[in-house]
Amino acid sequence: MDAMEDPVNTSEFWEACYESEMDGWDLGGPTPVFQRLALDFPKGSICVIGCGRGYDAVTFAKQGFDVTAVDFTDNAMLATKKNAEEANVKIKLVKEDIFNLPEILHYSFDYVMEYTCFCAISPLRRFEYDRLVWQLLKPNGKLLGLFLPLDKDLEEGGPPWGVTKEELYKLFTLHWELVSEEMPSDSISKRIDRETLMIWKKK
Repeated sequence: MDAMEDPVNTSEFWEACYESEMDGWDLGGPTPVFQRLALDFPKGSICVIGCGRGYDAVTFAKQGFDVTAVDFTDNAMLATKKNAEEANVKIKLVKEDIFNLPEILHYSFDYVMEYTCFCAISPLRRFEYDRLVWQLLKPNGKLLGLFLPLDKDLEEGGPPWGVTKEELYKLFTLHWELVSEEMPSDSISKRIDRETLMIWKKK
């Protein structure tokens, strides 16, 4: 099947996941790892791709980052808007497929935040993912990526599709420099040892 024809690449598929509460990626609140990074990293502009209900986007906005949140479902956009309003922070909302973002966003961000987006897209599009994230970032911009699930084989299907550290090294090494890598001790309990935090700097 062509990657473009895979129903998982459509907003309708993910809208249905929200409607039927098949939203196991959703933590119901901010991710502890990104709460830490929002305190540790210098303030700047950040694009949260596949932002879901926007908890992490709000986390960065609360710490003074200039946040753009991207998702292609109405459910995600409405929830992010509501969460930002309740936290009294400003977030730019972009309702669009990450693979179809307007060129005006290219080379605009100091950071791109990744969590549960990479594993949700068809593995056939991971090279496209690499290119789109690179294009979003300013020179020396950083990808703040929390990648999972490390304990699932790609052949098992998805979403979420499995990912390995070796694949991530192979995918990103050409256009990026690995700044740091850790198996975060502040992962939520059900994801400890199942995800890796990688910070990649755009070459």
